[in-house]
Amino acid sequence: MRRVATPALIVLAVAAAYALGSGCSWLLFRASEAGAVFFPPAGVTLGALLLVRRRRWPWVLLAAGAVELTVDLWQGLTPAAATGFVLTNTVEPLVGAALFRRFVPGHIDLTRRRDAIAFLTCAVGAGPMVGALIGATTSVMTEDASWWAAFGRFWAGDGLAVLTLGAAVVGLGSLRGGTRLRRLARAAAVLGAIAVLTVVGFWPRDVPLIYLPVPVLLALAFWGRVPTVGAAGFVMAFAANLQSAAGHGPWAGMEHASLQVYLAFVVLGGYVLAIAVAERDRARAQSRRELEARQRLQALQAVTAGLSTAATSEQVIRVLVDQGVGIVADHGGVAIADRSGEHVRMWATGVVPTTVVGRYAEVRLDAGEPLPVVDVVRTGEPIVLASLDEISTRYPLLIADDTGTTRSLLVVPVRVGQRSMGALAFGFDRDGAISPEVASVAQTLAELAGQAIERASRYEAEHETAHRLQQSLLPDIAPHLPGVSAAVRYRPAERGRDVGGDWYDVFELPGNRVGIAVGDVVGHGLPAAISMGRLQQSLRSAALTGAGPAEVLEALDTASASIAGADYATVGYAEYSPIERTLTYSCAGHLPPLLVVDGSAQYLDGGRSQPLGLSSRARAQAQVVAPPTAMLVWYSDGLIERRHQVIDVGLDRLATAASELAGADPQAWCDQLLRAMTHGYTVTDDIVVACLYLDGPTSGAAGSALRLRLVSPDDLAPTRRTLRGWCARQDLSEDETDALLLACNEALSNALEHAYRGLPAGPVALKVVRVDRRQVRVEVSDRGRWRANSYHDAERGRGLNLVNKLARRVVVDLSDSGTRVTITLPTG
Repeated sequence: MRRVATPALIVLAVAAAYALGSGCSWLLFRASEAGAVFFPPAGVTLGALLLVRRRRWPWVLLAAGAVELTVDLWQGLTPAAATGFVLTNTVEPLVGAALFRRFVPGHIDLTRRRDAIAFLTCAVGAGPMVGALIGATTSVMTEDASWWAAFGRFWAGDGLAVLTLGAAVVGLGSLRGGTRLRRLARAAAVLGAIAVLTVVGFWPRDVPLIYLPVPVLLALAFWGRVPTVGAAGFVMAFAANLQSAAGHGPWAGMEHASLQVYLAFVVLGGYVLAIAVAERDRARAQSRRELEARQRLQALQAVTAGLSTAATSEQVIRVLVDQGVGIVADHGGVAIADRSGEHVRMWATGVVPTTVVGRYAEVRLDAGEPLPVVDVVRTGEPIVLASLDEISTRYPLLIADDTGTTRSLLVVPVRVGQRSMGALAFGFDRDGAISPEVASVAQTLAELAGQAIERASRYEAEHETAHRLQQSLLPDIAPHLPGVSAAVRYRPAERGRDVGGDWYDVFELPGNRVGIAVGDVVGHGLPAAISMGRLQQSLRSAALTGAGPAEVLEALDTASASIAGADYATVGYAEYSPIERTLTYSCAGHLPPLLVVDGSAQYLDGGRSQPLGLSSRARAQAQVVAPPTAMLVWYSDGLIERRHQVIDVGLDRLATAASELAGADPQAWCDQLLRAMTHGYTVTDDIVVACLYLDGPTSGAAGSALRLRLVSPDDLAPTRRTLRGWCARQDLSEDETDALLLACNEALSNALEHAYRGLPAGPVALKVVRVDRRQVRVEVSDRGRWRANSYHDAERGRGLNLVNKLARRVVVDLSDSGTRVTITLPTG
C-alpha cells in the first residue's frame, strides 16, 4: 500500500477490500441475526492506515466510510444507525492507528516485542474499544439493545478482525520482492490445511473437535512470523464463523461474541509463541553475527599482519588469495596490472576450477571479452552483481566457464593513490549475499592491499637496485691463477629479504701468490652493498702492497672507521703460496675455513680475532702446509646458520657434506655444497661459498727454486758464484743476472749485518724462485730483530735505492719472529 501513488487507487483498493469483508459479515456470517460478529473490514481499514503515509489517511477513511454507509443502507438500516456505524468504523481504526504510530513511528515488525505490545494495546485494544463505545451507543439509540451486550459484541468482533486480518495485512505489506512470493507460496498450503481442519472441527455440535486447527496454528508460530500467524488466525476465524452461521459446531444458534473471544485467545497464544521464537532467532542471529564479526575481525587482523610482513608483490598476493578473500566470500581472486599497464595477471583461490584459472591467468586490458576484474581495473569503479541472472546478463562468457557455483559477485578496485592498479573479486554461492557489511570489509581489504602492493613495489625496486649494485661490485674470478683452481657461488636470499652484505674476492698477488677473501657486512639493503664494495676494494689494495693476512686485516680496521656501516664486519683473508704450498690465513670474527684432503675435512681454527673495529691488539695469523689435492672451502654465515639451531650443527653438516665430495672441480664442489646445505631450508640470508683447489707449483717449479743458508759475511762470495750458475741454468741474460746478484747481495748484507745486532749470530735464509718466464722472486729471511731504521741505513741507501729501481716490487715484512724481504725482479 505504501507504493500506491494516487488517492484514487487507494480509495479503489480499500473500498473493494472493505466491501468484500462487509459483504461476508452481513451475508455469510448473518450479522443482522447474530448481532456484531467477526467483522473483517475492521482489519482492512486498520491495516491500510498502517501501510500508507499519514497524509493518505483521509482517503482510506473516506473509502471505508462510503462503503460502510452504502452497505448499511442496503441492509435496511436507518440513516441514523448507518451514520453511527460509519462513525464507528472510521474513528475506531483512526484511533488505533494514531496511537500505534505514536509508539512505532517507523518500520513495523510485529515480531519485535515493542511493536507487538503496541499493536495489541493500541490497534487491537484501544481502537476497537472506542469503536465498541460508539457502536454500542448507536445500537441502544436505534435498536433498543443492551448497551453492555452490544459493547462486548462490537469489541470482540472488531478486535478479532484487527488481531488476525490487520496483522496479516501489515505483515504482507512489509515483505519485499521475491521474498513475498516465496513466503506466500509456502504459506498457502498451510493456510489451506488450517481451513480444512477448522471446517472439520466446527462441523459437529457434540464432538469436541474445535481444537483440531490449533496445533497447526502453533506450528506456524514456530516460524517466528506474527503476520503468518495472523493470516492463519484469520482463516480459522473466517471458517469458524462461517460454520457457526451455517448452524454447525458448538456455537450454532448462540451468541457469537464468545466464539470471537475463544478464537482471539487461540491466536494470541500463537502470537506469544511466534514472538518468543522470533526473539530467540534474533538473539541467535545477533550472536552469530557478532561471532562472525569477531572472527572476521580476527581474520582481518591476521591478514593485516601478513600484509605488513609481506615484502614483495608475490607475497602480498599470496596473503590475499590464501587468507584475505576467504574472510569475505566463498571464493574469488586477485587481479594486478603489470608495470606496462597493458596486461592484468590473476590469481584465484583453490576452489576455482583450474580451467578457468588457466584461461584467465593473464589477459589484456583492451581485450574484447568483458571480464569483471578488467572492467574494474580499467574504470576504477566497483561492480556489484547480486544474482546469477545479473551475472549472466552482463558477463555471459564468465558464466559459461564457471561451474555454476557463483550466484553473487562483488569486485572492488585496488588503488595506489588515484591510480587503479588491480582488483579483488569475491564470489558467493548464494543470491543476495552482498550486504553493506560485506562490501565494507571488501573495501577495507582492498585498501590494505593497495598499501601493501605500493610498499612491495618500492621494496622490489630498491631490492633490485641493491642486487645489481652488489653483483657489479663482486669481482670476477680470473680463469688462470698460479697454483689454484677457484670457483665461487653467490646466492642471494630468497625474494622477500633485503640484500645482504656478503662478499668475496680471489685475486693474484705479486710473487706468484693468490689472495682469498670472504666477508660479511652487518645490515642489509643498499647501504650494506655499498659498504661491502668499499671494504673489498680496501682489502685488495692492502693485500697488493705485500702485507700478510694479519696486516691486511689491521689495514681494514683503519679503513672501516671511514666506511659507513663497516663496523663489526667480519672478514676472513688468506694468502696461498703454491711454491711452498703454504696457506697463511687470518679471521676477523669470520667463520673458519674448511680444508678437505682425501675425504677428511678439518676446520682451520687458528689466526682468530674480533670483527673489524673491535680489536685493540695486533691481528693474529696462522699458517698450514696444504697437502696435495687439498680443497679449501670458505663461506659466509648464510650457508650454515639456521633459525632455532645452534651454529655447531651447521658446521658439522658442512664438514660432513664436504667430506663426501671428491674431484678437483671447484665449481662442482660449490654447487653440490650449496645444494646440500640449502635443501629443505628457506634461505633468509645471502650465501657465499668459495672453493679453491690448491694445485701447488706447476711442473718444473720445484726444480727452479734455489735455497741457501748464510751465517756470516764470508758466505757472500760463494753465494754469488752459486747464483751465477743458477742464472745460467735458467737462461737469464747478463743484465738479468747482474740485477739478481745485486739484489741478493744487498739484501743478504743488510740481514747479516743488522738482523742479530746485540744478539748471538744466527742464520740468514736465501730462496730464489723462477716464478715464470717473466719474473724471479728473491726472499731473504732471518730470525733476528732489526732496529726501526736499520733497513734504511745511510751506508746502504744507494744499493737499496738501486734495487728498488731494478725490482718490480720490494716488500719488507718486519715481525717479532724475524724479518723477510721479498724482491720480485722482471725477466724475459
